[in-house]
Amino acid sequence: MQSHDLRLPVFPVVPLAEKRATQPAELKNSAKPNGEVDMEPRVVELETHLKYIRRDMEEVRSDVKTIKHRLAYSAGGTAVVLGLLGWIANSRFDQLVTLLLAH
Repeated sequence: MQSHDLRLPVFPVVPLAEKRATQPAELKNSAKPNGEVDMEPRVVELETHLKYIRRDMEEVRSDVKTIKHRLAYSAGGTAVVLGLLGWIANSRFDQLVTLLLAH
């Protein structure tokens, strides 16, 4: 039988204090002359996705507002129609009763 000895590469671990000390230096090195910092392509892609998500959310909000207004108008129209039908039925009910009692 063969013995398989797996060896993983060893990465040096940088102490946290030392790592924090080098971060501002890295930011200074990547700074542009006008004060901007170079962004990684992933960050730019995330910002683009966020912009699209915000645009879509605004569209959804607009659609919800439109639906609310339509429901309010529909409810108001339904109440008016039911009120009219009730009024007509009430006024005709008296006539129906008198016709039934006359026979």
